[in-house]
Amino acid sequence: MFPADDPAYLAYRKLQDQFGGNAVVMLVYQDNELTADAGIERNRIMTEKVAAIPGVKGVLSPSVLNAAISKLQPLSILNRAPTLFRQGNRIAEGLDELFAGYTHSKDHSHAAVVAILEPGYPPQTIEQLKNYTERVQDSMLAVAAETTNSSPPVINQAFLVGEPILVHDGFELIKQDGNQLAVTTVILLSMVVFLSLLDLRFVALSMLLILWSTVLTQACMVWIGSSLSLVSTILTAIITVISVTAVLHLGVRFRNSQNRGHGQSRAATEAIALLVMPILWTCMTDAAGFAALSVSQILPIREFGIMIAISAIAVCLAIMLFSPALMMLPTFRFHARLDQQQQRLSRNLRRRCIRLADASIRAPRKCVATAGVMVVIAVIGMGRSQTETSFLNNFDRGSSVVSAYQEVETEFGGAGVWDIILDAPTELNSAYLEQVRLLEQDLRAIKIDDEGLTKVLSLADADEVASRSAVSALLSPSSRLSAMSVVMPVFYDALLSQPTEDKRHLRIMLRSREQLDATAKTAMIKEVQRVVQQHVNSQAWQKVTKTSQIASDSRAADQITDNVPHTLSDMKTGQVTGYYVIMADLINQLVKDQWRCFATSSVLILLLLWLATGSMRLALVALVPNILPVFLVLALVGITGGKINMGAAMIAAVSVGLSIDGSVHFLAGYQRTRRRKHNAQTSSRHASGRTGVPILLATAALMVGFGVMSTSDFVPTATFGALVASTLAIGTIVNLTLLPAFVVWAAPDESA
Repeated sequence: MFPADDPAYLAYRKLQDQFGGNAVVMLVYQDNELTADAGIERNRIMTEKVAAIPGVKGVLSPSVLNAAISKLQPLSILNRAPTLFRQGNRIAEGLDELFAGYTHSKDHSHAAVVAILEPGYPPQTIEQLKNYTERVQDSMLAVAAETTNSSPPVINQAFLVGEPILVHDGFELIKQDGNQLAVTTVILLSMVVFLSLLDLRFVALSMLLILWSTVLTQACMVWIGSSLSLVSTILTAIITVISVTAVLHLGVRFRNSQNRGHGQSRAATEAIALLVMPILWTCMTDAAGFAALSVSQILPIREFGIMIAISAIAVCLAIMLFSPALMMLPTFRFHARLDQQQQRLSRNLRRRCIRLADASIRAPRKCVATAGVMVVIAVIGMGRSQTETSFLNNFDRGSSVVSAYQEVETEFGGAGVWDIILDAPTELNSAYLEQVRLLEQDLRAIKIDDEGLTKVLSLADADEVASRSAVSALLSPSSRLSAMSVVMPVFYDALLSQPTEDKRHLRIMLRSREQLDATAKTAMIKEVQRVVQQHVNSQAWQKVTKTSQIASDSRAADQITDNVPHTLSDMKTGQVTGYYVIMADLINQLVKDQWRCFATSSVLILLLLWLATGSMRLALVALVPNILPVFLVLALVGITGGKINMGAAMIAAVSVGLSIDGSVHFLAGYQRTRRRKHNAQTSSRHASGRTGVPILLATAALMVGFGVMSTSDFVPTATFGALVASTLAIGTIVNLTLLPAFVVWAAPDESA
């Protein structure tokens, strides 16, 4: 999702490369007998089952810790009680406290089997982990059903959490939504076309446009070497709304021509001749709005914009290819009464559109005041908007994923996982580990609105626990840690990299609450970064890490690989990274990209309108009113307490391209009437009457199409659909009221 030279991406790559991957999955369950022999035995069985799944590099769990203590203290095997949770054993108490929040909860009511996955693990790994978790849950339910007493079951609530689970479930949910949205959108919008025109030929035309454009777009994406991504599964749904809009304009014009007594051939010729250029320009503005997303720094957003831009052009080509033939197919007339009612409705809508345009033309000051009020509301609301930085909030609150993470937030002290990467000497010594513990002490003292880090863990803490043994205290830190690397190799490798060129890296694992608001989360990350940089820049730290030698090695490595702009070896020490940080950075980047894409979209659409109308003045008065609804909708999000998520961050550029469609048809009708020597007022009223009905019908179709997306269980998709539908509704009102008045106001002086 990030450019190859992005600092956040490079830091995350460094974390993965130095520590053998960063994919961690936790199988969490409640066990009321965790501290007993039976609880440890159940955990051991689960640990072995998870470790045997292909793609799992290693596991860490209470039973693994229990076995490690037994190996570190051989005499403890004479005790019948589980070593890990036995009171009075200083090493056991230290490990219990150290791993509380990772392998078990502080109150010992919940246990976790932490699976560290292999780099490049196969997709089947996640599926097998989920299947095993479901089997564990089913066995719990079966035992509970067989229990006759009223006491609570021994174990229950098994669930799977972790970054790979979020990504896996997110993609599965979006693929599922994409298929459902495609079917639902096609059915509903076909019904809109049928009820609006009462003509099966245009329903068939819509189907053909959708099918042909979808296949052509996918073929083009394969040809240019791109692929479907996280936001690409709604391709068919968006092609449907673009196609149906064009078909409704064409169908209304064709039907009006037939109602005036023209034959089928002449009606088809007239409809195509009058609308081929407006449809071309509307498809081009649609393409421009989506193509503007290609300036985003996020790869899936760029590919999504390019893909929909191609589809908009494909729809235009399909209309030119297929509409003449389909419009000449034999007609099927419905009951005469239905036709009369449909014609009566069209005439009533046309009269109302003319009255709206006439009222706005006669009251230009009110129109300007209305636009001014919209600007004020937009400024106030945009100032209150906040960014949604939690990827977990992309899922419906009632979903199993959210409930599982909420359980982890409550029982394990936070689901937000992130890391600090520190330079380390080849052989860890007491002075270095003491500096790490001082840094951890400062990190634990951080408070942002009464929120802080819920867990700080490194090998320095493990060494402190190991030194509690009378025998281990006599050994050097490197000897104690070497023993730990044998007893718990997965834990050791996850926190200390292998030495390369007389240097290595140490990892501090952090845990914090995932459900922090954007301001607190951003402040927390910045404060951690400040504390880390302050510490690593101190003389005491530079002394123990031999910074000058490390810097020299980095410069030498840079000279060797000077053809690479950024390498993982020459990055600064004391980096704060991890899933928690990179996802917050991703959302912030999306919000920044929103305005870059919006500016690009506005410029492209302005140029297209200029080319279409031949008048920069008309292009400006058409674009400005269509920008206001975008800001107004985003402002309402802020005023109502909503947050700008991945879906909301894309609507600015896209909505302008879609809402401008009505303005393009209005300007085409306005200029046709002006060429017949009518004045600006008459031309504006006539254009409103001619294009008002198809604009209303097209908006209804678009709102239905994008409204269907609002039913998605993936929140960004639902937000995208709801906000685009709202923007189009407001944009239609603007095109029927403010636009006629602004066009008349921008017309040259009639006396001249």
